[in-house]
Amino acid sequence: MRALGAGKTALFIAFLKDNSSHERNAGSGIVFYQNPDKVKFLYDMNESERGEYAAWVRRALNYAFSSDFDIIVLDKLLDAAALLDSREMAELPFDNGREYIITGHSRCGSLFDRADYITLMEKERHPFDKGQPARLGIEF
Repeated sequence: MRALGAGKTALFIAFLKDNSSHERNAGSGIVFYQNPDKVKFLYDMNESERGEYAAWVRRALNYAFSSDFDIIVLDKLLDAAALLDSREMAELPFDNGREYIITGHSRCGSLFDRADYITLMEKERHPFDKGQPARLGIEF
């Protein structure tokens, strides 16, 4: 949001989410990359689905790195990285003068070794722990 306010452009690619994720409706001026209509959790994907989704991840990353956006958010890429080999992650071309924000729940050594900033967020407490399902506008 700060970058948009300063006249910069922003691209948001959400990995492991479909097009129903509500951040797309914020009307903020952020460009959202088109997601598949349905996306399963990684642990629910069979080998064929994992292969198809890995191909989508590669296309999305190719778009991100060939685009001219100032800020590129790769939401949950650290989790989707499990579908790619470590060489592919190590060869992502970050040295192009843009800012990248990468999120996820997993460590990816080949990205962590090259990052300028790393912030680790760890859940201490969450309503889900008490049985509350995901809430519209909060978790999705």
